[in-house]
Order: sequence, then C-alpha cells, then structure tokens
Amino acid sequence: MSVAQIPTQATRTAPADALRDAASFRDPSGFVFEYDHCIYRAVDRRMLDVWRRLSASGLIDRLATSGAIVATRFVDDADRVSALNEIAPEAAGFLQHARVPTISYPYEWSPSMLADAGLLTLSLQQRLLEHGMALKDATAYNVQFVDAHPVFIDIASIEQPQRADIWHAMGQFHRMFTQPLLLHRRRGQSLRAYFLAHLDGASPEEASSAFGYLERFLPAVLMDVTLPAWLGRRTQSDAGTPATQKGAGRTANAQRWNLQRLCGKLQRLAGKRQKNDGWSGYTEACNYSENATTDKVFAVQEYLQQTRPGTVLDVGCNTGTYSLAAEATGARVIAIDSDVACVDALYRKAREQRARILPLCVDLANPSPAIGFMNRERPAFLTRAKCDCVLALAVIHHLHVAANLPLSGICDMFASLARRDLVLEFVPRTDSMFRRLTRFRSESYPDYTLEACERAFARRFTLIRKTAITDSDRTLLFLRRRDN
Repeated sequence: MSVAQIPTQATRTAPADALRDAASFRDPSGFVFEYDHCIYRAVDRRMLDVWRRLSASGLIDRLATSGAIVATRFVDDADRVSALNEIAPEAAGFLQHARVPTISYPYEWSPSMLADAGLLTLSLQQRLLEHGMALKDATAYNVQFVDAHPVFIDIASIEQPQRADIWHAMGQFHRMFTQPLLLHRRRGQSLRAYFLAHLDGASPEEASSAFGYLERFLPAVLMDVTLPAWLGRRTQSDAGTPATQKGAGRTANAQRWNLQRLCGKLQRLAGKRQKNDGWSGYTEACNYSENATTDKVFAVQEYLQQTRPGTVLDVGCNTGTYSLAAEATGARVIAIDSDVACVDALYRKAREQRARILPLCVDLANPSPAIGFMNRERPAFLTRAKCDCVLALAVIHHLHVAANLPLSGICDMFASLARRDLVLEFVPRTDSMFRRLTRFRSESYPDYTLEACERAFARRFTLIRKTAITDSDRTLLFLRRRDN
C-alpha cells in the first residue's frame, strides 16, 4: 500500500487513537502514514526479515541509487520508534520513505507512462528473482512518478515466494498493465475510463469480450488476454494441491522468459503513436505569428524568473512549450491536458531531457475525483495539484464556452489551485480559436470581454501587470492571489 492510498494522513498533533482507527482496516505491514512531516511504513516481522536480507545483499541500496525504488531507510532511533508505536502498536518495525513530490494515479497517466511503470515492475521482479524474492502483487498503484521518472514505492509487496517457476502476481500485472494498453491501442479505450471503472483492473473475461472473435486469436491478444480468459473459466484439475509441492524443484527459467517477453510487448505498445483530438497541433495552428510566440514565452518566463515559484501548474499544457519554459526557471512543473497525444509527447520529451515536469491527462473541467475507501483512499486531483503559480494560457475560452463555466467560477477554481500567482491569457471573441469553439453555437457571448474578465478575477486576485501579446488580440494578465 502506498502513501497515495492512505485514508488519512497523520501529523504530530493528531490523536494516536484516530490514527490507529485509520489503520485498523489495513494489514500492519501496509499502513503508510505521515508523522512529523515524514513518511513512514509500519512493517510486520515477515517484511522486516525480507528487508534485512535485501539490505545485507546490497540490493536495496542499488535499487534506490538507480531510482528504481523510493529512497527508504530503517528507523532505528528509539525515541522515534516509541512515538511511531503509539500509531501502529502491532508493527515489528518502521521504514521511512522519501516523499513523492506529487501523487498521481494510472487514470491520469498517458500510455507511455503506464508502459514505463509496467516495465519498471517487470525489471524489479527480474532483479528480485536473482535474490530468491518476488513481488506478491503487481498493481499499477505501486508505482509513482517523480517528474517523468517511474519509481516503485510499495516495499512491503516484496516477499520470499513459495515457488520460483511462476509469478503469482502475473494475473494482476495483465489486469493493470497489459490489458489496458492493449484495449487502448486496439480498441481506443481510454486509460481513465478503464481504471476508474476497475480499481484492480478488468477481468480477463471482460477484457476478452471487448475484442472481436477473430481478433482474440491475434498473437498480441491471444497470449495475455484470450488464454487467461479461457483458463479462468475452467475448473483447475489440481486444485487443493499445495503450491510448495507442485512447484518443488522447479527453476525460474520459464518465468524469466515470460518476463522478458512482456518487456518487449510493453515496449512495442508504448512505441506506437497516439491519436489526438485535434489540439496537439494547436501551437502551430493558432493565429500566433513567430514574434507573438517568442514574446509570449519571454513575458511568461520573465515573470517566473522575477517571482521564483517553487512549483508551477501548467493548465492546458499542449506539447509543453510553457512547461519547459517554467522548468528552465527552476520550478517543478505539473503539466495537464485533456489530449492524451499531447501529454504522451510531453512525457517522452521530459523523460529524454530529464526535466522536472510531471505530465498528466487531466481535464480541469472534469478532474479526477476522490475514489476508493470512503472516497479518501485516492484523493481528488484538485487537492493534489496546488502550486505556487498556475499558468492558464489559452484555456479560459475553453472553460467558459466548452465547459459552460462562468468567469466567477473559473476565478474561484484557479484561486483554489494557486497558492500565490496566476498567469492568465485572455482570448477574445475575435480570435480564430474562439470562433472555432463557437462555430456550431448560436450564442454570441456578448458578456465575455477583457473588462468583464478583469472584474471577475479582481474578487480573488490583484492585477500586477497586463501585457498585450504582439500581433494578436490576446492579453496576458499577471495576477497575485489575495489572502482572503
């Protein structure tokens, strides 16, 4: 269980009883909590023994150094252990994890991100096999992204398996990685729809039914969807035979071959280009001249250099021109867009450049909800995305026209996300992109003006600067949030 999944976060001032109640429905080895601004995991005796073996072998240090797993250390300070025991009295010990800057979930990832998370899981399973260990589960929620780099965070899912010839988590791996990627590539199903509808992934039978009869026999579908679905319908003839006896003496060679096969499959699935909804070429298609684009980038970057935000949320990031400009000023960036092709392209670019950018597939007019246990296990996107500065460049007309949101509501939403600054680009009714949005609408939006926008945002923000964009009717508004 990851820190992203805990139903509540503990602080030094929170009552210990309340924290124990929050953990009561979880295995002690899976309870992750925040205490004194640090992230801790309570572990049982089994996990403690596994941790000591892997630490003694040097594998933990090698994995953490390479960035494959989250940096983790064993808590041996007596006073700190005593305090933590007040929260998890049944724990045999505690691990302290490095904090993940921004929590994200598979329903917010692009296909390349999901494939990379799957490849990390496969690589880790291969490394653990060399030490007689394995992952007891293979959920995509065991992986988080630190910027554009996947990191495995659920250390407690490592165990010493009863047999080496099979991986008991293979079925879950297919549900969480192989199936959604195949359904996306071949059937056009969005990852958001798949993961929000199936918290543990769809069953092989359900995934198989999405393909046509002949399509189920294609090599890409047969091995990892059709055959598991057929096997799932059969009654196991050897049911009841202890797994340790059935697998006694068998080697891990077959499992290694299968893991290597899956690595190649995920790489091929990730390598295919994404379709887009028509906005991935927005930067080239809009009515900016080259001078206008240059001046806009310069104005935004100059403001960020002056205000020095530590974190920036780029709303409607497209392919990342302004995300990269913000990152160049030293900020860590969360870049969101509803176009999967845009996010996938930006992720690949950020991964190659090792930029401090986390690209996510999020529609701000319909952001990811809070889901899971009591709707608190996985928090809503809006509670995870608060940043020092929000860039809302060429998005206000989408929110006002396409999402039918009033200017006052848009203002309140940005005020809830921006801790301090907001850079807002106003797109007037005369703009070709505005006309593109309204071409099949009878309403003329007479109340949508720059003056009306300034009045609406004055309720929550102070206007610091206003800049007309060269060779364009658009205007940049540099705003500072009021403290109220």
